[in-house]
Amino acid sequence: MSWTRTYRLALYVLPTGLRRKHGSAMERLFARELQRARERSRLQGMAAGAAGIWDVVRRGAYEQVRPSCDVPAESHDVMPWERWDIHAHEPQRAGADSGDPHMQNYTTRQLLRRHASSFAIAFLALTAILLVNFARKQIPELSARGASAGTIAEAMLFAVPFIAAMTIPMAVFIAVLREFTRLRADGTLAAALRERNGLRRLLRPVLLAAVGIAVLELVVAAEVVPRANAQLAAVIKPDGRTPQSDRTMTIGQLREAERSIQAVTESDVLGRAAAYEVEVQKKLALAAACVVLALAAAAIALRVPRGGMWLVFGASFAVFTAYYMLIVAGETLADRMVVSPLVGMWWANAFLLVGALLLMTRRRRAPRTPDGSEAVVARG
Repeated sequence: MSWTRTYRLALYVLPTGLRRKHGSAMERLFARELQRARERSRLQGMAAGAAGIWDVVRRGAYEQVRPSCDVPAESHDVMPWERWDIHAHEPQRAGADSGDPHMQNYTTRQLLRRHASSFAIAFLALTAILLVNFARKQIPELSARGASAGTIAEAMLFAVPFIAAMTIPMAVFIAVLREFTRLRADGTLAAALRERNGLRRLLRPVLLAAVGIAVLELVVAAEVVPRANAQLAAVIKPDGRTPQSDRTMTIGQLREAERSIQAVTESDVLGRAAAYEVEVQKKLALAAACVVLALAAAAIALRVPRGGMWLVFGASFAVFTAYYMLIVAGETLADRMVVSPLVGMWWANAFLLVGALLLMTRRRRAPRTPDGSEAVVARG
């Protein structure tokens, strides 16, 4: 299926009235920008196609849930594709993102709706990708054993919780990075930096929402995932027997098992106790990662002038790869009792937090005015 045909199907995510009014113009714009990108390189053509489809799906989801009272009267005359052009985030002239005096001042509710829409799309997309990857590995094995379609569907259902525990923090990062690059593109971020506490005004609702998602992540990782893992093991195991392990135990069960063997000094038993503590700290660290990744995404969008989907894809790949490697290395070292479980499972969060704070607090070089002097930039 071609990019244009996929884009035409994606337009059905938009409300019917909006699609009928602007759908043809949006499709022509997409085709024109896609052709320009393909003339530069095939890779840029693929990126432009993915960016256009992402934008229309994300915008469509937002328009479906947005109440009409949130939209200023004059905004009905502005076509949506004029606000989210594929190349809207490309480098602009100095001062181009300095803000428009008539630019909409987003309320906390509007900011949260934008982030919620991007989070939902990112979460569903990431979860679907990882679930398909899980299915590719497990379905052939289950089919070879003669498992029924109901058993296979049950296995896929029980796999969702542990996949969701991984994709929730990732979706937070993608959503915040995506929305902050859009705020930079439309000048809102630059205007906020000129205000006193302007950056805090943009960050506060996002971080508070990230705290709420962190609580949800903790509930999923601590209570839902262990029970789902036990059921999944019962489905996948040929004999149906599921010996209890640290992956099928809740935090309370892990703590109880750890206390029951703390008095023993044998190395193998101590290693088992360390594995229990590692699993506890991993669940807590993954929940805290929602807040840390949200702050890291905002910091990256704040400091990197080139926004758009290239930044979202590139930064997400780099951050997720680094975080995964640190988590795996920390878990291995903690299981071998080279470092404590606390250090092993939290140093990935510490690394990202320090990097985000450095990006946030690093003094930006002030832009120069036409006469060569440095302009004064208010700190948020």
